[in-house]
Amino acid sequence: MSWLVGLSEPVALLVGGLAVSLAFGSGCLLGGSPACFAVAAVASFLAVVPHELAHRNTARRMGCWSRYVLSPIGLLVTLATSLPFVPVKFVMPGFTLVSPPTYDREELRRIDGLVSLAGPLYNIAVSIASVSVLQLAPGLVGPLLASALYNVGYVNAWVALFNLLPVPPLDGSKVLKWKPVVYLVVIAVSALLYFFYFTW
Repeated sequence: MSWLVGLSEPVALLVGGLAVSLAFGSGCLLGGSPACFAVAAVASFLAVVPHELAHRNTARRMGCWSRYVLSPIGLLVTLATSLPFVPVKFVMPGFTLVSPPTYDREELRRIDGLVSLAGPLYNIAVSIASVSVLQLAPGLVGPLLASALYNVGYVNAWVALFNLLPVPPLDGSKVLKWKPVVYLVVIAVSALLYFFYFTW
């Protein structure tokens, strides 16, 4: 499956988004609800693709070469969590390669920290926006839009929390190494968001 790594970036992002869509929406397909799966797929793509682009674009703004690639093992693990009896969804179909323009250790740590933080920050922002609309303007949101907003917020909250776990090679390990205080703040916010959606 090493050929997966050589796929073009747009194709890799598409495959990664589809894998995460299956992880979160397989129950909908098994239940015979294409509409439910469509909502899960939209939420998954909105959580994963911009997350990876946030990593990539931040790296490029810092003078690095960067692009998204699929991970054969990560893709298989993500697809395995689409099985209905697997309660925890692993969101790791690929990763953003970053080639920095420096060998300075402190600068490398700063680049790793900022690039790694960019993806979860996007997810946190989207999740907060979703819950804000649901809480502050419930009368303006119909059942279909409310369901879509809930799914978008929930998936983004989980993607942020999962990626912020302090386990290499996840984003959290690099943010923690760079700025422990920043790490504690963002993982606390993502955990609160996920708890809110999980207990809704």
